[in-house]
Amino acid sequence: MSTKATYQVTDRQDIEATIQVSIPAEGVAQQIEAVYRDYAKEVSVPGFRKGHVPRSFLDSRFGREVFLQESQEELQRKHLTIALTELDLRPVSTPELDIVSFGEADSFVFTASFAILPTIELPEIAGLEAQVPAQKAVSDEDVEQALADVQQQFGVLGELEGEVVSDGDLVHVKEGEQEWDTRAMNGNPITQHLVGAAVGSTVSIDAELPDGKPIKTTLAVSGLRQVVLPDVDDDLAKDAGYDDLEALKKDIRERIAKRRDDLHQQWVHGALLESLLAKTEIPLPETFVNDLVDDELTHLRESLERPESNRTYAEYLEQREQTEDELKGEIKTSIEVRIRRELVLQQLAVDLKIDIDGDELDKLAAEDAGEYGEDPVRFKARMKAEDRWDDYRLSKINERIFETLAATAIVKEKEDS
Repeated sequence: MSTKATYQVTDRQDIEATIQVSIPAEGVAQQIEAVYRDYAKEVSVPGFRKGHVPRSFLDSRFGREVFLQESQEELQRKHLTIALTELDLRPVSTPELDIVSFGEADSFVFTASFAILPTIELPEIAGLEAQVPAQKAVSDEDVEQALADVQQQFGVLGELEGEVVSDGDLVHVKEGEQEWDTRAMNGNPITQHLVGAAVGSTVSIDAELPDGKPIKTTLAVSGLRQVVLPDVDDDLAKDAGYDDLEALKKDIRERIAKRRDDLHQQWVHGALLESLLAKTEIPLPETFVNDLVDDELTHLRESLERPESNRTYAEYLEQREQTEDELKGEIKTSIEVRIRRELVLQQLAVDLKIDIDGDELDKLAAEDAGEYGEDPVRFKARMKAEDRWDDYRLSKINERIFETLAATAIVKEKEDS
């Protein structure tokens, strides 16, 4: 008699499925016998060697239903996993199990119902239309602003004439043998006490830190400081690693242009994906989405309850001017959008037959490592250590998907009003 179980899908909807598992009587009997053997090995009974305690004694001590129930549960656990694999189904909710029939000398038949993500059909992808903001050319003002940032990087501290500390001043202070520079700012529980103090005076501080810890000290106000900026010239460019100022400006312009190119590409990719989403019906299991919402809300609550958090969950809601239900609605919308985008990208990869094997991914990683000035082996090891290797592979697949979409897309740019 065969002991091989059979698995079949008895009902499949867009976001729900039910399967039936049938285990022959011989398989049931073997499982019941295995449960009895396990108990017999653990029970010590005078007059019987371990493992040789008769069933009748075990039945009288524990009750026969215990052995039948454990047999059912073990058969369900084992065969449900196999059934889902063989039927290529991936539940996104806890399966609901129902027993159709069970007996010691009969087959065991049970069903499992669960939520699934839908299989979607995408519309024609050639000629997708998208509208994105126009890309701005790099202006002289952009370059000048970037040069000002370089100036700040190479600025040095110098003395500032003045007799009284004002809000925002950089102040040189001493506490015993230690001395340092700090910014006097109204609203800061410590440095606000420096505002209005005279240079050469001492300031007594008795305050409480954001974490509730008290601080009591005396600071001597030694003087005022300022950041002295270098001239924008060839010397500054050489300090920054360039031959001259023109070379620095050229690199700045190219870097800004590259950032804007990348941003524009992101806009295009996002708009093309939204165009596909607008044409595709993608139902989602409510229980699955709600579970994700609850998980995210729990994670948010826990992060705000940590000692290092500077606000409570209630304060977080108050600052956002939201009720918890409104926050949950916002999280739910965000999750639904994210899932639908992921499903569309997964289906595009299948439809376009886009995949990247291990060897090709290694080559792409080596190219990226070279661009970042990192050793390829170290780059790959770091990605794996940070558990980002699979995400990296997915990002490369998505890049090719968007390249394919963009090749035939009609992209229109809109000027800022």
